[in-house]
Amino acid sequence: MPSSAIASPIRLVVVEDEPLYRDLLVSSMVSRLGEVDVVASYADGESMLTDVDPDTVDALLTDIDLGSGMDGTQAGIALRRRRPGLGVILLSNLAMPGLLATLPEDVQGGWAYLLKTSVTDVDQVGLAIHEAIAGRVAVDAAVTRNLVPTADSPLQQLSHRQMQVLSSIANGWSNKRISEALHVSVRTVESNVSDIIAALDVPRDADGFNTRVALAVLYLRHSVTDGVRRHTPP
Repeated sequence: MPSSAIASPIRLVVVEDEPLYRDLLVSSMVSRLGEVDVVASYADGESMLTDVDPDTVDALLTDIDLGSGMDGTQAGIALRRRRPGLGVILLSNLAMPGLLATLPEDVQGGWAYLLKTSVTDVDQVGLAIHEAIAGRVAVDAAVTRNLVPTADSPLQQLSHRQMQVLSSIANGWSNKRISEALHVSVRTVESNVSDIIAALDVPRDADGFNTRVALAVLYLRHSVTDGVRRHTPP
């Protein structure tokens, strides 16, 4: 659904196994987003899934590494399957955004990936929550700026400007925001997006298919952190 249709307050559940950091997330970070209401917080995914009524939650903010037992990605998948359309925001100390490209097809879209160091950026967290709830993809800009195409990636055919636009799409940015960041017109960005879609042979929006999500997933699937470029496995 479009971000303009997102109800307020947004009902958020937090899962973090470290008590101090969990308290900081709830009381000092997420609370700065006035439109977000943290309805519950948990130390592990199992407790969250047992206790939470999916119909009373709009988004899940979870650390990926929850110690022993279920990890945050697994918890997100399980909750999404109980309530399609729920947004999932993953937190990590590590830059591993490619895992968003490995999610099961029935739960793709509606995910965001943030470094823990970015949760102090209210705008970044707010964007991640909104994009996830809207069914799109948003990856921390601090992560994507260090990504490069794999050696045999279909992304290699894109120009530098097209890669900038594609990376910004993976950040969850609108065409307007991309145009402002690149100091070009919205029409120029729209043209670049069309050229990227054609070059990568990605279908246009249709029932159950979101072109921008598909572009973001393709970008993440065929990119690695700069310095560890490798061939994509078959």
